[in-house]
Formats: sequence, C-alpha cells, structure tokens
Amino acid sequence: MVNRISVANLNDLLITQYNQDFSEKYYEEKKEMSGEGKRFMEIASSSVELKDGHYHLPLPFRKKDIVMPDNYEMVKQRTLNLLKRFKRDAEYAMEYKTFMEDVLKKGYAERVPPEQLNRNDGQIWYIPHHGVYHHQKRKLRVVFDGTASCKGTSLNKELLQGPDLANTLIGVLLGFRQEQIAFMGDIEAMFYQVQVQREHKDFLRFLWWPDGDTENSLEAYRMKVHLFGAVSSPSIANYALRQVAEDNSFKYDEEVTETINSNFYVDDCLKSVATVEQAIKLIRDLRDACAKGLFKDLDFDRENLPIERALGIKWDTEKDSFIFKVNIKNRALTRRGILSTISSIYDPLGFLSPFILKARQILQELCRIKWMG
Repeated sequence: MVNRISVANLNDLLITQYNQDFSEKYYEEKKEMSGEGKRFMEIASSSVELKDGHYHLPLPFRKKDIVMPDNYEMVKQRTLNLLKRFKRDAEYAMEYKTFMEDVLKKGYAERVPPEQLNRNDGQIWYIPHHGVYHHQKRKLRVVFDGTASCKGTSLNKELLQGPDLANTLIGVLLGFRQEQIAFMGDIEAMFYQVQVQREHKDFLRFLWWPDGDTENSLEAYRMKVHLFGAVSSPSIANYALRQVAEDNSFKYDEEVTETINSNFYVDDCLKSVATVEQAIKLIRDLRDACAKGLFKDLDFDRENLPIERALGIKWDTEKDSFIFKVNIKNRALTRRGILSTISSIYDPLGFLSPFILKARQILQELCRIKWMG
C-alpha cells in the first residue's frame, strides 16, 4: 500500500501544526470561548475595581445566591491533624509557622472579628490547608484545599474556573530567544496581589493558632486575597495582570503593553530586545506599570547568576545558552521504566529530540517484540 498526500494537503497540515505551536494570536482570533468562560469574563469585567492600589475581584461563583453548608468541624479536625506532622518534623513545623506568620504580617489574611464569628447565613466556608515543598527549591508553601468537600460540595465546585488566559509555554520561550538581549523576572506571590471583594472574604475562612503557638486554641481567620488552591485563582490573576496593561496603555510605549500581554507565563516574564538600552528602559517601565496594580514585586534582580532557570530550563547568562543536566535514576528494566526515564527529561523546545529519538526507537522495538524485562 502506498500513501500519498497532495502538496495542498501538506500545506494545510503545516499551517495547522504552526498554529498549534504558536497559538496565542490564532486562538485569540479563532477559538470560541465556552459559556462558562464568557460568564467568568462578564463577572470579572463588571466587578473589577482598582482600590488602594490593588485590583479587587470577586470569587466567580456559578450561582448568584450561593449557600454553603457548615463545614467548621471537618476543617477543625483536619487542622488539628497537622499537629501530628509538626511533632514528627520540627523543620516542617517551623517553616509552616513562618509561612503563616508571613501571610498575616503582609496583610494577606486577617482574624475574623468576634461579632462576625457566628454568622449562620450560608455565606461562610472554611478551607483546610497543608504544606507542599517545591520539588527543586525545597521551599515550603502552604496551599489551601479548595477541593475539600462537605455535604456534597466544595469551594471549587461552586467556582467558575475561567478561561485559560495564560500564554503558552513554548510561545514565551521562543519570544525569549528572539532578540540579542534577554532578561527575565517574576512577580512574587502573584495570586496574593489580587484582593477579594469584601462580601466574599468569609468564603475564604481558615483556622490557625494565634502567633503559631499550638498551645493556644484555634481561631478563625480569613483570606483577603485570592489564594493558592482555588480553581479560579489562575484566571483571576491573569485577568488582573492584563487589566494592568489595559489601564496603563496610554502611559507607556506599546511595547510595555505587548510584553505584559504576551511575554508572561503566569508570574514569570521572559523577554528579549535588540539593545541593552532598550532592555533597561523596558524593565523600568514594566516595574512601574505593574506597580500601578500593586504587582510591585516584579523582580529582575537575579541572585544566582550566572545560572538561572527560565521556566524550568537552566539558562547560562554568561554564555547565553540553555543547559540540560539529565539524572538517570535506577528504574526497573521494563518498558514502563524506560518510558518513565524518557518522559522525565524536561525539554519543551525540543533541543534534545535528536538524542531522545534513539531512546524512543529502542522503546518502540521493545514494544514490537513485547519485551517485559
């Protein structure tokens, strides 16, 4: 059997492939937003406020008249369960308490006023939390569990996730390599820079020990910002960042707006320009523009030069080249183990494809002969 493909069909296939690889503009123009996505955008656009230097956005609930069950006891028990881990791991306990102290000190959360503790109108939801370590930095982050369920519902079940407003990873990395002078920066605690509207703060209650002293009784606190663990937070944060670009477009060069809209991957900015002078001006303007929405910690000061991470890829800033260090772990000599090794190599731009291809060919042959190891 001989398969043939016409030049016209080949051209269509290539265009389709290019649109998938460089999808930002294509999807902005072509992709129809879902009904839930449109509803999210309506809620955000009609409610967004810039107040006291912060953008305020509501929790995008699916229903207007939301009524939540009482989940206090369930969350209390989960919070008390943290004590077992604290006793087993003193370092974990210290890092956890430091993180929570920082959240309170920076004003991301507040204690619930005594007169509001006993509300019984279904406008309250308590969220359990737990610690997660970054797999590379060994840095603990406390994450709120928006999926925690009580009587058949959870915070995340009641929230609209929103459309994916993030740029593609490949698109941002390709833009990073486009010009001669590259730079990168990140927004610290991006979700926490977007405030929750006042009427929704009690849906973000949690329990904690005052001053981190576990000898004290648990008390009720509530987040004032959109949190890690809510299904809507990524879209909310990206919406707020794009709102910064829109609200300040008349104050800065078009390149500032374009950079905010096209060269951020969530909280990381990767950009390249033609000259050093252009880079210095753009960095200054980006910092200034982002500070207008209190994304004030847009940090371009790198502490770990000459090696930095650009969206997970090691970047040698002196040689201006990407570095790949592959650690092959001892895995079972099975097809599953070999596939796991191949898949563990992080290379979104495909630089290592010629080398990985050989491993894929070996795996293909093992599958053909049904080798089990």
